Amino acid sequence: MKNIWWPLTLFSFLLLSVLPVLAVPAAKEVPNYKVRVSVTSINGKAPASGQQFSLALGGNPQSVTFSGPAWSAWVPSTRAGIEQAIASYNNANNPFWQVVTGLTVGPSASAASFPVLKLQIQSAIEGGETSTTAAELFGANVGLILWQGDDKKIHIDTFTGHGRRVYDKALKAAFLPVKERPTRILFGERYIGSDNDVLSWKEGIQRLCGLGFNALHPVPANLTATVKEAGIKKLWGAVYNPPGYAFNFGPQRHEEFKKFVQDQITPALAAGWKKEDIGFWVTSDEPGWYYPSRYNEFNQDPNALAAFHSYLHDRGLKPADLGKSSWAEVKLIGRRQYQDLPSRRLFYWSNRFVPWASAYFFGEVTKAYEEVIRPQVPVLVNFNNFMGLAYQPGPVGNNDKSSDQNAAMGQHDWLEFGRERGATAISTEDWFGDDMAPQWSFYASRLRAAAELGQVGMGALVIPRVSGQRPGGMAQKLLALVGNGAKTIQFFTYGPEYSFPGNCYSENLPVFKPLANGMRLVAKAEDLLYPGKAKTSPVAILTPQSSPLWDLEEFPTPPRIIDVTNPYMDAGRMGYMVEMHGLFLALQHSAVPVRFVDEQKLTEPDFQATKVLYITAPDLPTEAAEAVLNWVHKGGTLVTVAGTAAFDRYHQPLTLLHQATGIAPAAPVRMPAYQYADAKPNGAITLAGVQAIVFGEREKVTMKPSGAATAHTTSSFTDGSAALTETLVGKGRIIHFACYPGLSYRHSATGNTGGLPSGFADGWRQLIVQPVRDAGVALPVSVSKSLVEAPALYSAQGVAVTLLNWRGTPQEVEVTVTADRPVRRVQTAELGPLRFQQTGNKVTASLRLSDVDVLQLYY
Repeated sequence: MKNIWWPLTLFSFLLLSVLPVLAVPAAKEVPNYKVRVSVTSINGKAPASGQQFSLALGGNPQSVTFSGPAWSAWVPSTRAGIEQAIASYNNANNPFWQVVTGLTVGPSASAASFPVLKLQIQSAIEGGETSTTAAELFGANVGLILWQGDDKKIHIDTFTGHGRRVYDKALKAAFLPVKERPTRILFGERYIGSDNDVLSWKEGIQRLCGLGFNALHPVPANLTATVKEAGIKKLWGAVYNPPGYAFNFGPQRHEEFKKFVQDQITPALAAGWKKEDIGFWVTSDEPGWYYPSRYNEFNQDPNALAAFHSYLHDRGLKPADLGKSSWAEVKLIGRRQYQDLPSRRLFYWSNRFVPWASAYFFGEVTKAYEEVIRPQVPVLVNFNNFMGLAYQPGPVGNNDKSSDQNAAMGQHDWLEFGRERGATAISTEDWFGDDMAPQWSFYASRLRAAAELGQVGMGALVIPRVSGQRPGGMAQKLLALVGNGAKTIQFFTYGPEYSFPGNCYSENLPVFKPLANGMRLVAKAEDLLYPGKAKTSPVAILTPQSSPLWDLEEFPTPPRIIDVTNPYMDAGRMGYMVEMHGLFLALQHSAVPVRFVDEQKLTEPDFQATKVLYITAPDLPTEAAEAVLNWVHKGGTLVTVAGTAAFDRYHQPLTLLHQATGIAPAAPVRMPAYQYADAKPNGAITLAGVQAIVFGEREKVTMKPSGAATAHTTSSFTDGSAALTETLVGKGRIIHFACYPGLSYRHSATGNTGGLPSGFADGWRQLIVQPVRDAGVALPVSVSKSLVEAPALYSAQGVAVTLLNWRGTPQEVEVTVTADRPVRRVQTAELGPLRFQQTGNKVTASLRLSDVDVLQLYY
C-alpha cells in the first residue's frame, strides 16, 4: 500500500506506536562534513603512482583529482549542497533522522567499461567522528549517510558502514541457518541497494536472507551469484500494472500481454536466472478506479460497450429490461441516474460489469504469464479493499470528479475475481499491528474461498513495518496465513528505509527476531503445511455482493463509507459488513472454520453440502433467496440478523425469507458504522442468567405465522421484545437475531491482555456458535479452550493443525483432530514429539500453547 486514503491521523498513530520515529532534520541541524578516498586496487592490481582518479561529493560542484594509492584531498560539504540534499525525495520523505547523499569516484581517463575499483573511504563530521570503510565498486557511485543514533549523536559513514553499525547486530541475532529456513512455501523479499558498492549489496543481502526468505527481487546482474550464495534459489518480480492498468478491450491484447510478460522477465534471464527459478510475479498493486470517469471512458469505447452488451445478454437481459429500445441506447450509468426499476437494473449491472471486466482482464494477463513462464506460476494481484467491496459510493479517495453526484470508487469483488481466475495467487496486505493479527485469518479465509472458485492458490503481502509490538505477533501473522493455505508470501519491504522512505521496516529492529521465529516454525512443519489443503467447511458466511450498490442511496453525496486502505473492520463501514466480521470472529474463537460464499454459490449444487449458513446482507437476489429456502427445507440451518434479505438485488422489497421465518420487522435495519463508537449500547439480552450488552441498532419484529411457519422466541431483550427467534422450515430451521450479534461480540471486548483484545462475552460467542453445535456439524478440529483458532491442512502425508492462541496468555489445551488414516506419530513445531490417543478417526493430544504452534500428525 503506497497511497494512504484512509484518514491519516489513524494511520500515523499506528506508525508512531510501532516505530521510534524521530524528526526529519532541518538543514541547519545537519553538520558540515567531508570525505576523502584512497584507491587500493583497480581490476585486481595496485594503481600506478601516476594513475589519475577523480572524486566528487554530492552538493559540491568542485571535484578533486588525485594519483595512485595516495589519499585524495578532503572534499567538504557545502551549505547549499546540504539544503539541496534535504529537499531531495529520499530525505524529504524519510521520517527518521537520516540524510543520504553520495560521492562519485573513478579513473580520470575514459574507458569502455567501469573497472573493478577497491577503495578506502574516510568520512568525517566537523567537530565529530571520522569513519573509515572499504568499498568495492562496479560503478562510480558510493552512498553516504548521516544519521542520529540511539546516543543522540550524529554519525556518518558509507552505506556499507552504516549497515554494519546499525543493522548488523540485530539481524545477526535473528539469523536462521539455511537448514532452518522454509524451502517450498515462498517468502519473497527485496533488498533495495542504492549505490555501486558490492560490499553494501552483498552484506545487506546476506543479513536480510538470514531472516528466512527464499526468494529475492532482482538485483544487478553482477550480484546474482551473491544472492545464490546467500541461500536464495528463487526470484520474484513485480510491476505496478499490466498494459491497460485494469482494463483492456483491444482486439490484439493477448499478444500485447505476452510481449509485456516477456519484457518483464528478460532482464532476469539475462542476469543468470532461468524461468524455472521464477517463484512468483506481482502483476498489479492495489487496483482500483473511479466513477463517473470509468463510465465515460467505457461509453466512448465501442469495444468496451460491445463487451458490456455481451455481458448483459449472457445474463438474460434485453434492452427493454433496462428501459431501452435497442442495444445502441444501453450505456453505463451511475448512482443518481436511475428513476425506475428498468434504470435500477441498468445501474446495478453497470456496476457489476466493471469489476467483472477487470477481473476478466487480469485473468487474460495471468494466462499470458502462464504461457510465457509456466502453467500455474504464482501471479499475484494485491488488493487493498479489505472487505472486498466492488463498489464504494461517494467521493472516496482521490477522485477528480468528487463533486459529481455519481462519484464512487470501484475495485474487485474478491470472490468474483477468483471465479474469473484473475490471478493464480489471490492476495491482500496487512497494514495493521500485532494487536490485529487475528484479522489475517479473516482475510485468509476469504482469499481461500476466492482461490477455490478459480482452482488457484492464495498469497499475501505482509508489512513488518507495522509489527513488532509483541514477541509472538509476526509468527501469528505468518502462521495465520500459512495455516489457512497461503503458499506465496511477499514481504513489503525491508529497504533500507533511506532507499524507499515511508515504506520499509529496516529501522524496526524489534521485528527481526519475531519474523525469523515465524519462518522457523513454518520450516519445521513445512513437510505437512506445503502439500496440505483445507477441507471445505460445512459452515458458511455469505459475502454481500448486491448490497453495497444500494448503501446510502438516500444521500446525494454519501457520508464516508470506505473500504479502500481501511484496515479496520469495525469502522468506516456499513453495519452488515461489520457484522460479517464479528460473526467470523466468534466462530474463529471457537475453532470453527468458515467457508465464505458469494450469491452465485447459493444456487450451485455443491452448496448443498453446507450445514449452516450465516447471512447479514440486506439485499439478496431472488433466485439466491429461493435457493437458500429450498436448502433449508432439505435440512439446512440459516442464521439471519437484523436487516437480512429485506430487499432483492435491485433494492426492491423481498418478503420471501421473512415469510418463511414467520416474522415481520417493523422497519428495515441498515445501520452505518462511520466510527467504532457509533455502535452504542442498546439494551441487553439475558443469556444463561447473564446479561450481554447489545450494541448497535435493533429490529422490532412481530410474529406473523405464514402457512406452516411459526416463529418461537428463544431469547428476549431486557425490555421483553424478541431478540432471537427460531422457526422450523421443512427439515431445517431459520434462526433470526433481531440485532447484530457479531458486532455486539466484537464490542464486548473492552480489555487488552498480552497485546490482544480481551473480554469477549462468552454468552454472545456461544449464541453465535450454537447453531453449528445443534446442526451436528463435524469439525476437523476441536479445542478444549476458547479463543484458540485451529485451521487444519490435510495431505497424503498427514495433517498440519496451526494452533493460534488469541487469548494473550498461554493456555493448557487438549486438541482433538479428525484424521483420514491411522496416525503413527504426533509432534509440534515448538515442543517436538507428543503423546497422543487415537480412537477411530479421532486423535487427541494435550499441550501448553503460548502464542502459536503447529500440531503435526503423520500417517
